[in-house]
Amino acid sequence: MPDTAAARPLLTIAIPTFNRSASLSALLTVLAPQLAGHPEVELLISDNGSPDDTEAVMRGFIAEGLKVRYIRQSENIGSDRNFVACFENARGVFFWLCGDDDIILPGTLDRILPHLAGEKPLDLLYATSYGFREDWVAERQEDRFRRRFHTFTDPLEFAKVVNVMFTFISAMVVNRGRLLELPHEAPAALLNTNLVQLGWCLPLLLNHRRSVVLWDRAVAGRQGNAGGYAIGKVFGQGLKDTLARLLPGRKDLQDAILNPAVRRWLPSALYAIRAEENRELGLATAEQELRLAYGGDARFWIFAWPVLRLWLPLARLWFKAGVAANVAIYMLTVPGFWRKQS
Repeated sequence: MPDTAAARPLLTIAIPTFNRSASLSALLTVLAPQLAGHPEVELLISDNGSPDDTEAVMRGFIAEGLKVRYIRQSENIGSDRNFVACFENARGVFFWLCGDDDIILPGTLDRILPHLAGEKPLDLLYATSYGFREDWVAERQEDRFRRRFHTFTDPLEFAKVVNVMFTFISAMVVNRGRLLELPHEAPAALLNTNLVQLGWCLPLLLNHRRSVVLWDRAVAGRQGNAGGYAIGKVFGQGLKDTLARLLPGRKDLQDAILNPAVRRWLPSALYAIRAEENRELGLATAEQELRLAYGGDARFWIFAWPVLRLWLPLARLWFKAGVAANVAIYMLTVPGFWRKQS
């Protein structure tokens, strides 16, 4: 089939996977019925040479009628390269990278696709999420204000809502077709940063026309599965440098992402790492790396450093107090966030 605009899928959902056949199966069990009613959506799975039974699991879904392009790497090429492989192999006008351990909730495609197919141009769609550990159904969270979606034409307002969640791969649907028409660095230029996903989000934010926030928690993100990177390196100087690189001349947009990362996301992540004794995220070097990046930022000392250094029960209390403070900050700095739009 020729790769013309008419022949291209509206959306590619791309799932990079490695050695998580059970989680991938759980995702596909929920996603497959949604795809059956939407032929305009392409499913792409890039298997990073999984040594488990991922290939057999995929054969089973394909035998049951799942339409999918299944690519199996001959060896583990690393998560960043596998993310980029998904982006480069996608055929859709829009591109959605989804983690293999997350869940795209039932009915989500019915809610998202009308926004993508609308007459007005759309650059980015942010699908809000909630975290779960065991059962995504039992742990389901709703939007407390019962909002459906908001439309944004101001990139700064949109960035204030999304903030650090630009880094969560399962949250962002991007207009890949438009991105390819813009001057931008290829996402592969960000290999080995653990932030390659920003390579297809932030150029669209920089050249923003219109975006949508889908409020009704379309994604369930599995918690406690992170690993393979050093949190201080990636979310310290790495994040600062990547934002400056991809959002040149827009310190306001950089700050809209970075400031909440320091005062809200980092304390949460650092407490979870300590509580779970996760040795895969480089906690031993995190303090030094974060101090180098944020030592001149009062937010780090007020919100993050105590969670990193206090006795764990006190760190938990400090973290909880920070959560309450950040809710208030969010309500004050994102005007109209509670309004409903239909």
